[in-house]
Amino acid sequence: MAGEDDSEQMRAAIRAEVQGQIIECLNRFYAMETGMWGKPVDCLIIRTVVQGRLQGKLYDLSALAEVLDLPISTLHRKIGELVESGFLSREPRGKSIYIAPTDTTNIALDQSFDSMVNTLRRLYKGDFDFEAMDLCGES
Repeated sequence: MAGEDDSEQMRAAIRAEVQGQIIECLNRFYAMETGMWGKPVDCLIIRTVVQGRLQGKLYDLSALAEVLDLPISTLHRKIGELVESGFLSREPRGKSIYIAPTDTTNIALDQSFDSMVNTLRRLYKGDFDFEAMDLCGES
């Protein structure tokens, strides 16, 4: 019985440590993003546009509004602000206008990449075998 209690306490301690490291990682990424791009919703828009570009998917205003579940009027206003700030650009292609990250945005993201990688390395620096351990108490 005592062995089971110790095992459960160890599992709970490891889970708490992993959760703490994940939250620290997310907080660092949040701080980096808001430091580069401003308000959280602005960061969400820019991150989505950048990710789309990396995956070969271009977003026009209506597709971006659908993906982010934001009203088109709000997104139109925010995109205008982000274009004016130099973070995004509008790229006309045929009958559509796509939203794209600017070189400034891509450079800022590249410069912060090392910091992001170091944060992820810190997250995974533990001596735990995450594959073998049941951190969530599931079988």
